[in-house]
Amino acid sequence: MKRKHFLLKNFFKAEPFFILNNISAYVAYIDAITLRYKFVNNAFIKAYNISREQIIGKHMNEILSENNYQNAIKYISIVKKGKIATYEYYFNMHIGKRWIKVEYIPEFDINKKVCSFIVLGSDITDRKIAEEKLQKSEARYRFMVETANEGILITGHDLKIIFVNNKLASMLGYEIKELMGQRFKDLLFEEHLEDLKRKILERIQGKDATYDQYLRKKDGSKHWVTISVKAMMDNKNNYMGSFIMLTDIHARKMLEEQLKAAIKKLEVLSNVDGLTDLANRRYFDNIVSLEYDKLAKHGELLSFIMIDIDFFKGLNDYYGHLVGDDCLKQVAKALAGSVSDPTQLIARYGGEEFICMLPRTNEKDAETLAEKMRIAVENLHISNKGSKISTYLTVSLGIVTMQCSPEQEVIELINHADKALYRAKSTGRNRVCT
Repeated sequence: MKRKHFLLKNFFKAEPFFILNNISAYVAYIDAITLRYKFVNNAFIKAYNISREQIIGKHMNEILSENNYQNAIKYISIVKKGKIATYEYYFNMHIGKRWIKVEYIPEFDINKKVCSFIVLGSDITDRKIAEEKLQKSEARYRFMVETANEGILITGHDLKIIFVNNKLASMLGYEIKELMGQRFKDLLFEEHLEDLKRKILERIQGKDATYDQYLRKKDGSKHWVTISVKAMMDNKNNYMGSFIMLTDIHARKMLEEQLKAAIKKLEVLSNVDGLTDLANRRYFDNIVSLEYDKLAKHGELLSFIMIDIDFFKGLNDYYGHLVGDDCLKQVAKALAGSVSDPTQLIARYGGEEFICMLPRTNEKDAETLAEKMRIAVENLHISNKGSKISTYLTVSLGIVTMQCSPEQEVIELINHADKALYRAKSTGRNRVCT
């Protein structure tokens, strides 16, 4: 810039300024005291469509429009102080309205006082139009970002948030200013921080990614989003930051969790007897089959207790089915209360029959548990006028204990337990038989 100004000043020491006449910039030489033109080049003349003779000697306010002159006054005062003044203005010229970058360059006399100044004007209309288009483009882009249905977040290379749109701030319960400058990890929960290190390495390598994850809202609650992150690299392939788009999927995730819970509940209900809340026959058969296969691999013991309510038909006939259903519930509760080992499974096998599976249980321990069950039911003191052996409701129990083997089917053990139950019933009921 200094070299350009030096050359311009020296051009005015040459006659007749023929070099300046042929450049595209607008050039004028003005007396700093009178503000009258001493020289103008061809570009200046063409711009105002008047001859050089009509300009030389005229005051600036006679050539410039009123608005242009009033705008120039403050810059003239600067150049009179010996300083270069620069400004951009929209001039109304003969060739049309043009954006001009104007420089006032002072020239000093032998006493180092400003005696004249050079006016150098450069047409920057094309640049201004390009800037305006860019501003409009940026405005459109910002509008799209601000009104996007997705949350948008940009981080620098240090993971600090440098931009966030309204959608994301609202989604997480923040004001935009509260998020600016935070680190992205501040929006994560503890369980995701270790995985974040791996993701950062991938971004540094220029890799993009899309994944579902919950973020921490301002109130500390979780909010599910789909994160689509794009690594931003410079022209040397150095990591500059990340552009992150976040789609709100919280409602969908909540619905999925509700559906999973409902399905799980249905699965539980499908495995439970609706009257007694014990396992049902279908669930029992499935579990027994799996358990038997495991025990058979190592030749381990398996015991079954088959239980039947004595004279239950007589109870139903005498008291009615509603009382009968209530009795089934009480008996089921008493039987289940007798079982403390979580590996043991008791189920309603059908009608008034129940069955209990006892993995890795010998015959003696099975008998002990069966007797405990028998006493628990008898101690309920449920009246049964349909019984032929007691005034109270009683049960008969049959036990089988065998070593599991791949050559044997589990149904064979259950059949043996059923036969033992038959013996208990045929030998007086309210007893345990093996």
